[in-house]
Amino acid sequence: MESLSFECDYHGTMEKDKIKVLLITPTALDGRGEPVKQKKLLLPSITMPMLAAVTPDSVKVKLIYETVEDIPYDEHWDLVGLTGMGSGSVRAWQIADMFRRKGSKVVIGGVGPSLFTPESTLEHADTLVIGEAEETWPKLLKDFIAGSMKNIYQATQPPKMETLPTPRYDLMNFRKIGFIRSVQATRGCPFQCKFCSVTAFSKGLYRKRPASKVIQDVQAAKKTGSRYIVFLDDNLFFDPEYNRELWEALIPEKIIWISSCSLHVAQHPDLLKLAHRSGCRLLSIGFESLESQNLEEISKGWNRPDRYTSAINMIRQCGIMVSISIIIGFDGDTGHTFQTVYDFIMENHIPIPRVLILTPIPGTPLHDMFEAENRIICRDYGKYTGGCAVFKPKNMTPEDLQNGYWRLYEQLFTRANILRRMSYNVRGMNPIIVAGLMSANFHYRHHIKSGIVPGIT
Repeated sequence: MESLSFECDYHGTMEKDKIKVLLITPTALDGRGEPVKQKKLLLPSITMPMLAAVTPDSVKVKLIYETVEDIPYDEHWDLVGLTGMGSGSVRAWQIADMFRRKGSKVVIGGVGPSLFTPESTLEHADTLVIGEAEETWPKLLKDFIAGSMKNIYQATQPPKMETLPTPRYDLMNFRKIGFIRSVQATRGCPFQCKFCSVTAFSKGLYRKRPASKVIQDVQAAKKTGSRYIVFLDDNLFFDPEYNRELWEALIPEKIIWISSCSLHVAQHPDLLKLAHRSGCRLLSIGFESLESQNLEEISKGWNRPDRYTSAINMIRQCGIMVSISIIIGFDGDTGHTFQTVYDFIMENHIPIPRVLILTPIPGTPLHDMFEAENRIICRDYGKYTGGCAVFKPKNMTPEDLQNGYWRLYEQLFTRANILRRMSYNVRGMNPIIVAGLMSANFHYRHHIKSGIVPGIT
C-alpha cells in the first residue's frame, strides 16, 4: 500500500517540526439550519479515525466530533480536513469558510461532497476528495508538504479492504462517546436502490474485510473499555459464506453487537442463530415502504410487504431485535400512509423505528428523475435532512407531507408508545442493550420535540 512507504519516508521528524492537521466530523443541521449539539455521541463515525490511521508520523493529527466537541478555531492548524453527508455537508462548508478566513488550508470529502458538483464544494475548500480517501489522503498530504496540493483528488480504484489499517481509536474522545464502539466489516451495497446515496457513492461495489482483520479491529475497539460494538456496514448480511466465517470468529470475543442489513437476512435462520451466538442483538433493516408499487419504482421490489411481519417474527425467534426504516413521500403514498405506517410499527412492536421523508439526494437516480420532472422545489442542501419536503409529491402537498411526517413521529414517540414498543422486546435481552435502546428512544423523543430528525447524529 503506497501510504505505508509514504509513512516510512517521514519517520523521525521532530515533534516541533510536524505539521498540524485537524480532522473534523461536522454535526448535522436542524430544521432551522442550526448545528445540532448534544452531550453524548451514540454511534460515532470512523471515517476520520481511518484517515488518521493512514496519516504519516510527520503529521500531528487531532480528531473532533462537532456534535459533542467544540471546534478549536483559535488554534493554528496547517490543514483542516472535513467530511460530510446530508446536511453535514453544508455544515462542512460553513466550518471550512471560517478556517480559510483564518489562513488554514481546507480539504473536504465524504459521501455528500463526492456526489455534489465539485464547484459547490470548491467554493468553500482548497481541495475536494472524491470517493473513499484512504489511498488519496497520504498522496494529498505529501503534496501539501511539498506545496503542490491539487484542487481535486480522486482514487482510480477503492482501497483494498485487506490492507486498510485499524482505525485510530486512541485519538477518539470516549468521554464524549456512548458505550458503543464502531467497527466496519464491509463497504457498499450490491443493490441499486434509486434513492440511496451509499449506492451512488460506492457505485454498486460491495467489499469485505477479511475476518481476521475485523477481529483485530474488534479487539482494538474493546481495548477502549467496551465490548459493545456497532458494525457501521450498510448491508452486513449478504455473503453467507463470509458471514459464517466472521460470526464463528467473533464468538470467542464475547462482544454484543448491532448492525444494518437487508431483509434477505430472513432467508437464513441458521446464520441468524449463529449471529446471535456471536453477540448480535439488534439488526436495522430498510423496509422503505409498505406498498409493493413504491418498492418496484425504487428498484427494491424484492422487499415483500406481505412477508414483513413473518420476517420480523422469525428474526426475533433467533434472539435478535429488529429496527426498521420507512420512507414516506413515494408516488404511491397518500394522506392515509401515515396511519398505515403508525399501525404497522406499533402492531409489530418495533423497538426503535426510523422514518424519513423521501429526499432526492444529488448524484442519485431519484434526483435525476425528479430533476427531469421539474419536481425539486428546494436546493438548499442544509434542508436535505430526511425531515423536510424538498420536492413535489404526487398525492399530497409538500406541506402535508412534512406536517404528517412530524405528527407521525410525535405519535410514535409518546412515552406510552415507547414503553409499549419496548416492553415486547426486553425479555431475555442484554440489560445494557435494553437500557441503551430506551435511552435512544427518549433521545429521539427529545430531538422530535426540538424539530431535529431522529438519528441524524
